[in-house]
Amino acid sequence: MIADELSELGVGVLVAAARLTRLGSRDVTALPPAAMRLLGRLDELGPTRISELAKADRSSQPTMSTLVQRQEESGLVRREPDPADSRASLISLTDAGLAVLDRGRREAGAVIASRLSQLPANDIATLEAAVIVMHKILTLEPMEANAR
Repeated sequence: MIADELSELGVGVLVAAARLTRLGSRDVTALPPAAMRLLGRLDELGPTRISELAKADRSSQPTMSTLVQRQEESGLVRREPDPADSRASLISLTDAGLAVLDRGRREAGAVIASRLSQLPANDIATLEAAVIVMHKILTLEPMEANAR
């Protein structure tokens, strides 16, 4: 495939994934969307500074600090000293936070499953293969722009 075709495919994957995410998460009762994003990001990244969480969420540091504080008060995240910098803290999921995240993901998955059940078996098999490929994409390092 040429670069333009790959770019168009990339756009299609992103748009479909974003729409599926919105569809699935619309009726999640576990937590508000911002809190679910925070827990999901911590599950992905592990212990992380608030500044990095804000950057990853494309939000301000004060906004992220408030969100972290609320989830800390609820027992879903914990704050620990950063061994690399005693002035900073690392935020991580608690067992309770992981359980709430899992519940929210299962609620969202059930919404998508209700639509998946309407697809023929060959589409389900194609989607299963696509999920494997999507996970591979997430583990690849980006190529230099001039190396393509």
